[in-house]
Amino acid sequence: MNLTPAPATGAILLAVAAMGSSAIPAQVTIHRDNWGVPHIVADAEEDGFYGLGYAQAEDQIEFILTMFLAGRGETAAAFGEEASGAVGGPPTNSVATDVQSRMWLHVEEAQAGWERLSPQLQRNYAHYVAGMEAWMRDHPERTPEWAPDLEPWDPVALSRFVLWPDYQAGQGLRDCARGGVQLAAIDRDGLARADQHASNEWVLAPWRTRANAMIVLSDPHGGIDGAFTYESRIHAGDLHAAGYSLGPLLILTHTRHLSWGMTTGAPDVADCYEVEVDPADSLRYRYDGEWRRMETREATIEVRGGDPVELTFDYTRHNDVLSPVVARREGKAWVVSTAYMHTAGDFDQEVYEINHATDVAGARQAMRRLGMFPQNLMFGDRHGDSWYVRAGRTPIRPDGYDWNRPVPGNSSATAWTGVHPLEDLVQLENPAAGYMQNNNIAPDMMLEDSPLTVGRYPSYIYNDTPGRRNSRGVRAVEVLAGAWDFTFADAVELALDEKWTGTAAWQDALRQALNADPDRVRAASPHFRALAGRILGFDGHARQESRAAHAYLVWRERIFALPELADPPAPGGADPENAARLALIDPIGEKGGVPAEFLPLLLDALDAATAFMLERYGSIDRTLGDIFRIGRGGRTWPLGGISILDPNNGQACAYDLGCTFTLRAMTALSPLDSLGLRHVEIGSRLLRLVQFTDPIRSYSLHNFGQSENPDSPHYIDQARLSSERRLKPTYFDLAELADHVVSTKVLAVRTPEDP
Repeated sequence: MNLTPAPATGAILLAVAAMGSSAIPAQVTIHRDNWGVPHIVADAEEDGFYGLGYAQAEDQIEFILTMFLAGRGETAAAFGEEASGAVGGPPTNSVATDVQSRMWLHVEEAQAGWERLSPQLQRNYAHYVAGMEAWMRDHPERTPEWAPDLEPWDPVALSRFVLWPDYQAGQGLRDCARGGVQLAAIDRDGLARADQHASNEWVLAPWRTRANAMIVLSDPHGGIDGAFTYESRIHAGDLHAAGYSLGPLLILTHTRHLSWGMTTGAPDVADCYEVEVDPADSLRYRYDGEWRRMETREATIEVRGGDPVELTFDYTRHNDVLSPVVARREGKAWVVSTAYMHTAGDFDQEVYEINHATDVAGARQAMRRLGMFPQNLMFGDRHGDSWYVRAGRTPIRPDGYDWNRPVPGNSSATAWTGVHPLEDLVQLENPAAGYMQNNNIAPDMMLEDSPLTVGRYPSYIYNDTPGRRNSRGVRAVEVLAGAWDFTFADAVELALDEKWTGTAAWQDALRQALNADPDRVRAASPHFRALAGRILGFDGHARQESRAAHAYLVWRERIFALPELADPPAPGGADPENAARLALIDPIGEKGGVPAEFLPLLLDALDAATAFMLERYGSIDRTLGDIFRIGRGGRTWPLGGISILDPNNGQACAYDLGCTFTLRAMTALSPLDSLGLRHVEIGSRLLRLVQFTDPIRSYSLHNFGQSENPDSPHYIDQARLSSERRLKPTYFDLAELADHVVSTKVLAVRTPEDP
């Protein structure tokens, strides 16, 4: 099959004739593979983005339009005060969502950022928007009546809106919250959740692999549907990229030359300032002994079916950036300054340049722009080079202040003195060990023996606790450190790994407890002893078909539920009793095992697990997949790789070794439903695995499927892959795609500039 752009035929030729022109318009071809993923082929880069906009509109029109409205702060006008619009869209309180977008001036900054984009990227974004509009013209019956007229700067506002509260501004907001500030109109629960993100990334050097080719894994976790990104392959001009985009922003992709991953973890890029305000004039604040006047912005939020909301936002000029007032109390105001406030568009330009880089050195050059949102980034290229950087536009701060809490804001003594260049940030290139991983752990824990010198970095650049690790990081190092002849099949196994780290330590503790009290075991029920035997024989892998895995999980959850362990302290507590409790809930830490006085508690938990399973299920023989499910729209599949959490405190231990996450981190936060099932809500969702052989080996997994249309066969089909621990090929090269094309569409490219 020839997969080059098809010649103009049929309707296209008729359209050209109707225009009275002999010129054939630019074209883009969209091939859909057997998973519904579009492969977009065009001669010119901007025409490829036209096809991307058209294809995305076809798959998730309501979702992407809702996100554009959220970036503008216009969701309430479309949906009313208490509605989310599309499934997976912004929070249910549309007015609150709009307030945040207006306060942070996303539209104003996006418009300015658009003007700073390179001419080619401006054309790309304009063509992307035109492609979406073309689909809506072709399908008025599927276009929502609230669809806005799109602008080429909408994509700039989109990425800013999606990432802003957790990353660019979130650190400053959390600084305020840690200081006890009651934030107004801020999602405080969301701020807490932002510290609990889980994602995976690792690279393995060619000399550790059988194929002698670099392997790169990227697996950002979060809401299990992964709807906020869109999967595609694009071959347009010199651009050849496969992976996930945020609108037209090719944020999680790979090219023929380079692949990368991202995980949460970064330097501190925003601060909270406490300022003295004139009691007689709330818009005056003291700075260096003088009164300064706050700047204001007026906003009207239209509300469908309700009265408009009139707002005034106040800003100081700390650090020469507009810094919004986020709270007030008794002559004081608290403002948040972020180094990203006036840099919209730099992120887009940087990601664009990374997608055009031909090696790690090119990616590093692109990142000197400092537009990347705060994040751990890990790169690997086809030449065998690798690079890790803890990225973020990081202010240079004066010494003597705790920058994790509100700092005095009435003096230039706390003003930033510039921005750190890329070279100042935590980074590691081509480690001698031949591998790196960062699964949301401290940078010095990425390898068995880290070459990083933690003390050379200011605390706000390192911005982590040295030595901090989690169960996913422990497991990744365990496998990668022993990889000397790693095959691609081994890489797939690690990408989908479901082992609960520390299982052997828990089994040893249970064995000690059983042997320490034979009379109790003798008097126990046969179910109790059967469950004990099943747990002790468990191989540690949380497979969906495993009865032992389910028994082990229920037992571990019952341990958390014991009254003696209610509300355990954070790791590092000095109280000896607290240390003993932590020894029980953290057996893979360096605590020396479970204290003898706590061993009976393990048997209490086994009693509770037995009673729970018999009462709830009528049997101790349920498998993990009998209970834990993945899917939507009434269709679900069994799932393994489940996280073991404290039932009383959910995600609060996401970074704590007391909880146990598999690398897949499949997590069900809600209790059992009426059928006794638990539905996974967060976990692995945007997986990409690349090996730089010739041709490239490239695989992905995007829950739940390509389309947000419930009538599409690709609405739920990848949930089955998750259940079966399988990845799908991306068919990155067109020759590989040839035998897997299900449909082909050729479009004439029409932009507002065309006649």
